Amino acid sequence: MALQFALLGLPAAYAPAVYAAVQPEANASGDAAIERIVVTASGFEQKVVDAPASISVISGIELQTRPYTTLLDVVRELEGVDIGETRDKTGQGTVSMRGMGSDYTLILIDGRRQNNNGDIYPNSFGGNQFNHIPPLSAVERVEVIRGPASTLYGADALGGVINIITKKITDKTVGAFSHSRTVQSESVFGDDTTTDFSLFTPLLPGQLGLALRGNVYERDASDPEYAPAMDPDGNWVSRELGFGGGGKTVDNTNWSAGATLNYMPNDKHTVIFSYDNSEQKYDNDGNQLGTEDTFDAMLRIVNAAIQPRAGYAKDQRFGREQWALQHLGEWQGDIRSNISLSGVDTSNLGRTLPYTVAERNGLQGLWNAACLKAGGKNNAALNCVPTFLSGRTDSIKSTTFTSQSEAAKMAFMQANLSAAQYQQMLSYLPRDARTLATNQYTLDAKIDIPFENHLVVTGGQLIDGEMEDSVFGMYGDGYVEGTVQKHEMWALFAEDNWTVLPDVVLTAGIRYDDHNVFGGEVSPRLYSVWTVNPSWTIKGGVSTGYKTPKTSDLFPGIVQFGGQGVSPGVGNPLLTPETSVNTEVAVYYAHDDGHSFNATIFNNRFDDKISNGGDTIPPCDIAKPGQRCADVGAGWADLGYVSFSQKINIDRVDILGAELAGIYQLPYDLTLRANYTLTDSEQKSGASKGLPLTNTARHMANATLDYAATDLLKLFLTAEVRSKRYRGFDATLNKELFYKNYEVFHLGASYKASDAVTFNVRINNLFDIDFTSYNTVFAPVAGGGYAGSYVDDFNNKDKARNLWLSVNVTF
Repeated sequence: MALQFALLGLPAAYAPAVYAAVQPEANASGDAAIERIVVTASGFEQKVVDAPASISVISGIELQTRPYTTLLDVVRELEGVDIGETRDKTGQGTVSMRGMGSDYTLILIDGRRQNNNGDIYPNSFGGNQFNHIPPLSAVERVEVIRGPASTLYGADALGGVINIITKKITDKTVGAFSHSRTVQSESVFGDDTTTDFSLFTPLLPGQLGLALRGNVYERDASDPEYAPAMDPDGNWVSRELGFGGGGKTVDNTNWSAGATLNYMPNDKHTVIFSYDNSEQKYDNDGNQLGTEDTFDAMLRIVNAAIQPRAGYAKDQRFGREQWALQHLGEWQGDIRSNISLSGVDTSNLGRTLPYTVAERNGLQGLWNAACLKAGGKNNAALNCVPTFLSGRTDSIKSTTFTSQSEAAKMAFMQANLSAAQYQQMLSYLPRDARTLATNQYTLDAKIDIPFENHLVVTGGQLIDGEMEDSVFGMYGDGYVEGTVQKHEMWALFAEDNWTVLPDVVLTAGIRYDDHNVFGGEVSPRLYSVWTVNPSWTIKGGVSTGYKTPKTSDLFPGIVQFGGQGVSPGVGNPLLTPETSVNTEVAVYYAHDDGHSFNATIFNNRFDDKISNGGDTIPPCDIAKPGQRCADVGAGWADLGYVSFSQKINIDRVDILGAELAGIYQLPYDLTLRANYTLTDSEQKSGASKGLPLTNTARHMANATLDYAATDLLKLFLTAEVRSKRYRGFDATLNKELFYKNYEVFHLGASYKASDAVTFNVRINNLFDIDFTSYNTVFAPVAGGGYAGSYVDDFNNKDKARNLWLSVNVTF
């Protein structure tokens, strides 16, 4: 405990300087991992084993030996962390901890919040939130807390916290450059290329320093091939894939750039200003991610009713701009302060507005006019049915209008509309851009006060944010620009780290959050660490988590569209915050020869989880008196949208689990690192009562065998094992279904060519596991023939065997 309390007075912002001074050199084999220093668990520096939380650390040196493009690459080998729950349309994944979904992971960069207050990635683009991270060469280490941490970090820290800590400016000019490329063994999968740099230089030695950083990532499109299936009649059937399905991805480019100024007027005070900007761009030229706005998509006739598709531009772009101004102070009595003001603006720049009620009615009128003139007949709803299509042999020759080419549709409409009517139709394109953005300003203040056997960490937080989504303004026949949802919170917290006995530290904390919609919430925690002797440590406690609903989920009207911009969805202003209580007990062991082991048992009670599948409600203009309804304005019911489903709170979910991890130093310069996670969750109420909360794998294991062949050459073999990943429930068979288990191996090497240059190579998916395998179930259809439904063996379609190469240069 001596090291811990030698550092008690140091807040998180001072971590890098002390880290460099006291931490043993970390490397890919995990040497001295038990001595690693962390700040995220309590706000000041201490050893991992002494931290009042379950926490893991990944050093920058370790990250250099593996592919690094998103946050998933950083945490994929940690116990308790699952990156395989899902993939979105762009092929990006998410991070889940201890069986909680990705929405419950709080992301920090140098202690600053990165999470959006609302959903600006609707329709399966959510993985992109994990891509706005600093370049590899600028990262010093990453700290991961598994379990709720709302006492220190407030809302969103319900499942865990990931804190990316960047390198700090030094008194001499230093820098780093890295370049990597992944080459695929099969041409249907796209290659990846990453280039990044960082530069740290003093402008006024001892007073003013500058850091610059940036990166560019390029990914080629992937279009994996699926073997056809034979139906019972002996016909070969090719599998059709939907938007972003089956491992299909598009050309993608990400870039980021940032700078930091560090000013020290004296050795007691530091002022830091940082600015970062990043953008992701995905090619949607072939409608791979969503239907582009075209006249073909607009002129969709379903049962004689116009159902125009819209909502996607040619490129899908996601951007984030952020800045921070921070003051660090040292005061009399070893008191230290940390005050910062930061702003984060995140935007989705690739979406367009769906058609309003008025526009749909206008299009319906134009269709009816053209259809009737061509010989169609009105149905009971007074919409024109194109009866004239049957039996035709000219360019309009099928029995449906929607299946025609765009040129044929346009020719038909022009021939059967007046010039004014045709110009009215043309005016509906191009669509206006759909604003999808969140912004948030955060004021953080923290002070560390040591006295006697105590270190008190206390402070407050003020958040002023909002989300704007243009569809919020789609109310009835009208449209209102600039409709936003506010997100305002303030909080006070205090935590005392009390040395009760020379080898026992008790951490007790409490936080009060006040939200502009939900009012106050108290989040306490109590944790104890007992250093039995230099080799053994026992720790455990109770921590709580708190998360308010997304601002988008709380909006009383339209919040999204499904079916490529056709079907509106609504929010639920009656949602309540989600909470969790985590209880855990852990034991840590460290041997003088470098062996280490830790085991943790945890129980997480998750209350008021927000879930889909609530009762349907009508729009308010057709609701009965006193009936709960969706406030979407008049007109949607006339278009056939007479009921809406909402997200709801379900009562409770219990998550039980165990985490094991260890390092064993073997003879012949071999080191074995391994971990295992058991996660068992059960929903206690709602439509999914008795079923798992998410599709986290029940069993996860990671192992790496490192071999120090020479002082310059390191070799390693890594294994990833996943089993019993939940697929769904079969009501007919009355049993749970699971994806196929798998084991994936990676073989790599790192060669230090000089003090400044290191080469890395890794063969991913060494034994070329095929993640595109599937089974087909055929069922007879009316009129003869069979329709196939496809059952994938694996949840995600990872790439075939590929080779990753990188070079890292420091100066």
